[in-house]
Amino acid sequence: MYESANFDLHLTGVMAKRLRGVTQIPIEFQREGKPDEEINRQLRSPWFKELRKELILSEFWGFTLVQFRKEDDGNIHFDLINRKHYDPVHGRVLRYQGDMGGVPIENFENTLFVGTERGLGIFAEILPAVLYKKGNMGDWARFCNIFGMPIREYTYDAGDEEARRTLIREARQQGTNAVYIHPKDSELKLLEAANKTGSSELYRTFAEYWDSKISIRVLGNTLTTDAKSTGTQALGTIHKEEENEMNADDRDFILNILNYQMRDIFAQLGFNTDGGEFVYAKKEKVDTAQQIDIVQKLSNMGLPIDDDYLYETFGVTKPENYNELKAKKEEERAALHQQLAQQPEPDTKKAPQNTLRRFFGLAPTPIGADNDF
Repeated sequence: MYESANFDLHLTGVMAKRLRGVTQIPIEFQREGKPDEEINRQLRSPWFKELRKELILSEFWGFTLVQFRKEDDGNIHFDLINRKHYDPVHGRVLRYQGDMGGVPIENFENTLFVGTERGLGIFAEILPAVLYKKGNMGDWARFCNIFGMPIREYTYDAGDEEARRTLIREARQQGTNAVYIHPKDSELKLLEAANKTGSSELYRTFAEYWDSKISIRVLGNTLTTDAKSTGTQALGTIHKEEENEMNADDRDFILNILNYQMRDIFAQLGFNTDGGEFVYAKKEKVDTAQQIDIVQKLSNMGLPIDDDYLYETFGVTKPENYNELKAKKEEERAALHQQLAQQPEPDTKKAPQNTLRRFFGLAPTPIGADNDF
């Protein structure tokens, strides 16, 4: 039943959106604030991105069980144990799904179990909505097939069997919409729904209702996925903040697993994790336009701002000859200040008159006839 839920397009879409919130920010291993390149090379590998997805999916399935191994090329790989073949209550790996007994998980090295022993996961809450939608879509498709296409009517003489067979053959060749073939002497009444448009809208409303409930359960909101006519920018901003909070919880969930459950696994695979920790390599994405405004205001206040922070925040590549260009800018600035300092003091007696002359000299000249002003 859980696997059938993955055929719902809306559910898979919002799940993919939630997973992207976890995998877009890279993770690195640091020791005393310095990155460990040997471990970070593994964290940049494709397997680690897939691992983060599987760890978040444990919240949907109820648990996730993986086993790690180190290949001859020195890279780490992992195998996802089929959830049908693991009994989390007794901690046993099953050869067949219906087995009553199995092999204790302790017999397998470098395994990681994430979840709860009796947890059913988010899929248990979402599945009723998926099943309701599935039945609704089937009824909607049947409704469209019956009432959305014109009905063809053929009549023939009651005693002409050859004409009846000819009409049946022609009807089959002309399409798949509904066909009524009857003798001329018989009566045919087509009874359709009184309000076909309203009936079709009912199916649509029913499907959208469950889509919104799925979005709320997976993302914590609806407006960041479904644009409604009643949605406003303020509501969208609030919903986006709720989604960001959920993504932040997921990222903390990943870090807790890495720092408290996987450190020993990395050590057993030959990687030194003593005295270090897993952290996110950079902060979340920021609104660059808003950040530029903040930087400009801080600069106007006289606060010094680190150049490296600006390069990193706005994604600008730092030039290789940065120090040389920086020194040149400082020389030009110092020369400008020196030039301004060497200029003679203005004559205070003539200054007001000159100032007024320059001011009125910039005033626009009236167009047209002269006037008293």
